[in-house]
Amino acid sequence: MYLSLTLAILKHSQTRHHLLSHVLFDKIKFPVFLHIKPPDDKGLIEIVPTVWWPKVKEEGTALQPQTHKEEEDKQAYLASCEQLKNKIEGKTSRDLFLEKFRAFLKENAGTRLHPINTCPLPVSLCFFHRLIQALRYYWDFYAQQDTVKFLPSSEAYMPICEFKKPGRDNLDFQRCGGLLSHLQRTLSGSRSNSNDCLESSVDPSCAEIPGDATLTELLDGVVTLYHIATHKQLGKAQEIKYELERAKSVFEEKISELGRQMAWVIAVIYSKAKQIDVAWIFRVVLKTIEKASAHEIPFQFLPEFYVDTCINSYNALKNYFHPTANFFDIPDNFDLSHKFALFLTRHFSDNRIVNSDLRDNITQALACFACFPYSLEVLEDLPLESKKSMMHYLTAPYDNRSWAQTNWILVRIWKGCGFGYRYTHLPHLVPSKLQTTELGVASLQKPCPSKVFQDLLSEMLREDRERAIRFLDTMLSQLNWSFSEFIAIMQQIQQVVSKTEPWFIDTRQLKFCATCFQITISLLRVVEMIVSISPEFFTDYSKSSSELLLTRLIQLLCQILNRIATRNGMFENVISLPLPGMEVVTHYPIVAATVGILIRLILSPKDPERRDSRVCSVLLSEPLFQINSLNFLLGQDECAEIDVTTYKKQFNLREISQVNSEEIKQVEDLIEYLQNEIDNKSKQQKSLKDEDVCAICYANPISVIFDPCGHKSCRNCITYQMMNKKECFYCMTPVTSVRDIESNDVDVTSTAAAGKAKPSSNNNTENK
Repeated sequence: MYLSLTLAILKHSQTRHHLLSHVLFDKIKFPVFLHIKPPDDKGLIEIVPTVWWPKVKEEGTALQPQTHKEEEDKQAYLASCEQLKNKIEGKTSRDLFLEKFRAFLKENAGTRLHPINTCPLPVSLCFFHRLIQALRYYWDFYAQQDTVKFLPSSEAYMPICEFKKPGRDNLDFQRCGGLLSHLQRTLSGSRSNSNDCLESSVDPSCAEIPGDATLTELLDGVVTLYHIATHKQLGKAQEIKYELERAKSVFEEKISELGRQMAWVIAVIYSKAKQIDVAWIFRVVLKTIEKASAHEIPFQFLPEFYVDTCINSYNALKNYFHPTANFFDIPDNFDLSHKFALFLTRHFSDNRIVNSDLRDNITQALACFACFPYSLEVLEDLPLESKKSMMHYLTAPYDNRSWAQTNWILVRIWKGCGFGYRYTHLPHLVPSKLQTTELGVASLQKPCPSKVFQDLLSEMLREDRERAIRFLDTMLSQLNWSFSEFIAIMQQIQQVVSKTEPWFIDTRQLKFCATCFQITISLLRVVEMIVSISPEFFTDYSKSSSELLLTRLIQLLCQILNRIATRNGMFENVISLPLPGMEVVTHYPIVAATVGILIRLILSPKDPERRDSRVCSVLLSEPLFQINSLNFLLGQDECAEIDVTTYKKQFNLREISQVNSEEIKQVEDLIEYLQNEIDNKSKQQKSLKDEDVCAICYANPISVIFDPCGHKSCRNCITYQMMNKKECFYCMTPVTSVRDIESNDVDVTSTAAAGKAKPSSNNNTENK
């Protein structure tokens, strides 16, 4: 080590000149530096504990050890000398490799080791081939250097004299003549000849190999490796090959059998003639229902199985016979689909059908019908009155009726247009190719949004504003309910798993939790659609109902972000657990829908430079809002402490392939704009006097005055007050009108009407 350091220093020319001129040969410094000082007697005893010297005959020839102890002393003495030599001179990298390689062979040659402690056979096979390539390369390299002395790798062999060297066999393999110890005892007469071979190299085979014995030792190790591992793996591969060939023959036999059965199915069950029969019965049932529905009372006598047969027969024609008998080869197939679409749109909201399960079946059939591009075009080609009738029921208030499946139809109309909403399934899941229900198959179809129904929905919402407000109000109430239920169950799960004793969670509870999560996402997506196609219901500030709906929506969005977009929070801890049925519960679907709504409220898709400052003001005035929840979406949550012992990959929208660069830019612009507004607001609040702050919420500045008492508050507080009772907060005087600071009157009657749309019981739930 010292010599290596000296050589490295001497490579610098100026330093070398200085040392040679003034330091190294000043007296005897350099020779002393290179001198290897011998150890003292005590050190020599530790290094060479056993002493042996060869005995010499009178004629000067050396005597061989006569006893077993003399042989042991000789080997121990030579080993001590070799060890001392290695400590002084050190081992080459080739010697170290061969030493480790021999140890590797010894470890893997034994049968007493546990299988997990040995090298896997596939790895040993690959190792064997790599060693062969390296060995042949260097063997040929030596042969090219000296073609007379060395043989090429194509003629390589293991010299017999190498097997006679002491210490060669450390694996206790049987020799052809027996064990090595037995050969050494019984063939002692040939010992001198063996030594002569080693010393004088009279064996011609020893002269035809590289002078350095490391290559022959490596060759011996490679042969050993083939014996102990490589051949076993080749044998296993042969067994695998045989099993694959046998499995192939079994599959071929099974496929042939199934092919014959498929021929029977094609010719007898799913034939063209059988398809025509089912199509005929479908027409009969459909026409029967059409005739009966024209009358009020006779329709109620229609058996329910006629409706089920109508739905099931169309499903059979579309999915069971296809592709053996193609649905589009049926004469008038478009007419059949058109009439079936009319049947679905007329009767999924038919009050004459009293069985709720039957009505749900029709609604589910309509939801599946709207998932496929072909059938969606059929729905778009229906008469305007039929489309309006369908959309009228879909936008009915979400109270006192089954709304989950109808809401799913609205989601399908929008899917493909929302923020990062172009996936058929969640990015981290792989759906099963075998779906047990028609709805499962339909849910995995590619997004096919309907611009026709989006425009029709926008038009119908504007035509009946009061009904639309009621629809939006009940939708927000259901959104609040579904998310509150979801969070409540998540908290229960966290409490259970936090216990030290073994815990068990009912699978029904997990299923209900996942269902509430999916319902929350579907409601958020419908809200995103309405915010996009009819933003005036939230941003028309001349209407007090818009301000009320906007405030409620902002509260819900902030509540969702606070619960979901938090590092190491309850949501992240629970979804990291291996809970069955909770695979769909993850960050991406819910935060994508939430941030999509905020982007469409504040940023204008048509005008990238426009910002809605009024919506921003409502958002920043919401006590639940935290800018860190938005930073979390881009992996920039600065407040959370990262525990390196339990590190989890942080959520980041940039790493989601379904979110394009334009959408990422929108999120960045949103965060930047809100951060600037927060900074500006903090500067304004520093200059705001205490008497100018609303005494009810202490969050917003005073903006309105009550008549006739003249008390003041912010507009949000008086809006909530007017929902329940028209009286002043402070003096209980009836409020006749509300004026803002600029003396612009606010329509109290419209505010009260909006208040009637919102049950008072939901107010406390949203403000939890």
